[in-house]
Amino acid sequence: MKRLFFTVVLISVLALTIGCANKNTSNQVQPISASELKKQLDSGIGNDTVIVDLREPILYNNGHIPGAVLMPLADFEKQYTQLDKNKRIILVCHTGPMGDASGQFLITKGYEQVLNLDGGMRSWDK
Repeated sequence: MKRLFFTVVLISVLALTIGCANKNTSNQVQPISASELKKQLDSGIGNDTVIVDLREPILYNNGHIPGAVLMPLADFEKQYTQLDKNKRIILVCHTGPMGDASGQFLITKGYEQVLNLDGGMRSWDK
């Protein structure tokens, strides 16, 4: 219950942060499809990209994108500074909206190469 409350509060803070930020239309969270991400993984995604899984550990442990690092949404605001601003960040959640909100948050913090898996892990599993 406590974790659910914290997650709701964090999402609210992220939404407020996004609403108050100056929108730069050339620097928005870009969607990436599951098929495109799979192609990139098959061809070697490289060290310039980090895939961040925002889901809870139990969901991550039940299956995740190869190479994805776990950074649950509940801890994201405390841990995002571990992400290199010079790398391309691909965010993954269960269905997509948390990844988009987290990506908008990163953009307000100066990250420029931010993508969100369109449809989240639900699209990956299909």
